[in-house]
Amino acid sequence: MNVKSIMAASLLAIGLSVTAMAQSETPSFANFMTADHSMRSSRVIGMPVYNENHEKIGTVDDILLPANGGEVTAVLSVGGFLGVGVKMINVPLSHVHFEPNHPPMMPASKPALMSMPKYSYDYAG
Repeated sequence: MNVKSIMAASLLAIGLSVTAMAQSETPSFANFMTADHSMRSSRVIGMPVYNENHEKIGTVDDILLPANGGEVTAVLSVGGFLGVGVKMINVPLSHVHFEPNHPPMMPASKPALMSMPKYSYDYAG
């Protein structure tokens, strides 16, 4: 293959990968809630969370179900840039408001969330 063919193939591969990454980062807010108004945790995890000013304040990293009953919580990743400086926090899931066809909302600012205690996935064993 000549240099022009290799360059063309490389540019095509890069273009396709950028398009795929952009599509995967765009969450679908339409399919996390079922017809009976239950939420699918598999669809909620990874969704961005916004505040009332439409500012992204974090991302749902996980949903925790207490083994002995109690309140369901959401682990949110907040802060950081490109994965550096990210902090995990744990908030009651009831503090995050969910509506069909809308992103999750939470009345909080990023600095307020960053001041919360850090959450860690420490496993009993």
